[in-house]
Amino acid sequence: MDVLFSKDFDKLLEKIDFSKLGKNIAIKVHFGEKGCDTYMNPELVKKIYQKISSIGKKATLVECNVLYKGERTQSSSHIKLAKEHGFDFAPIDILDGELGQNFIEIKGCKIGEGIKKYDSLVVISHFKGHMMAGFGGAIKNLGMGLGSRAGKLAMHSNIKPHISKKCTGCGICIQNCNAKAISLIEGKSEINPNKCEGCAVCISVCPEGAVLIPWASETSEGLQRKIVDYASAVISLFNNIIFINLLENITPDCDCMGKKQNPVIKNIGFIKGNNIVAVDKASLDLANKNGFQKVQPNINKNIQIDYAIKKGLGEKEYNLIQI
Repeated sequence: MDVLFSKDFDKLLEKIDFSKLGKNIAIKVHFGEKGCDTYMNPELVKKIYQKISSIGKKATLVECNVLYKGERTQSSSHIKLAKEHGFDFAPIDILDGELGQNFIEIKGCKIGEGIKKYDSLVVISHFKGHMMAGFGGAIKNLGMGLGSRAGKLAMHSNIKPHISKKCTGCGICIQNCNAKAISLIEGKSEINPNKCEGCAVCISVCPEGAVLIPWASETSEGLQRKIVDYASAVISLFNNIIFINLLENITPDCDCMGKKQNPVIKNIGFIKGNNIVAVDKASLDLANKNGFQKVQPNINKNIQIDYAIKKGLGEKEYNLIQI
């Protein structure tokens, strides 16, 4: 598998042929959480968007809502934050709806329903560390990123959400639970795990942030495997995908962290390929040569790559072509 590498983004962009993609292209990005300032550079995304538009194709920046309570929990505030972070040059489509409730099942994975509108995919990923997956590249950006809120809950946990003592008994979660799994008991909402369908809408609508996610109920290995399953489901929908990894401002944790992080590696360069495994393996190898093995040292970062190979998504061997 050929993988292009350059320290100059413009030179890399010159080598990327978008003409073989369809007419309606989804550009998968990550807008960064509020408080984070090391998310992917929107100016680089803008250059890709402009090049695609210049050849007469329609492009849209796509994402799904997050699982936790924050600025990216609902589509309206998610889009507002994206524009504040500099992604105001293109249309934005949050694929799982305002409350993260809209999804389609592909190979048992709950993917943001809006992905059906697009015939091609470009995946732009900011390479960085991750507290459970070890690193986040194209596989995580695609798998976790395009999982709906229900999909994200399924990836992160093996049990259903529960409601904490912060609950005020307002009943908003009850009104929005299509499964009728929530009841008001002694002035507090309670979730019946036998009825809960895991849609996680209650997390989105609770004004007190009282609905809690059982983060610790999934292992690092289990999470990485589920992320690959979801990435595989998305890949199965498209014939031609372009993957671009940005290896700059590499931080120890994900861009979902709502805080400033000091990059452990400033700038390595940029990678492009048509195979998700080759692109992530090349990125990880280059990052490790620059000290990335010291980031999240207790996590086996090869699990997601090895499992992706087992799933038939690619091979470890790649041909790195420097531009």
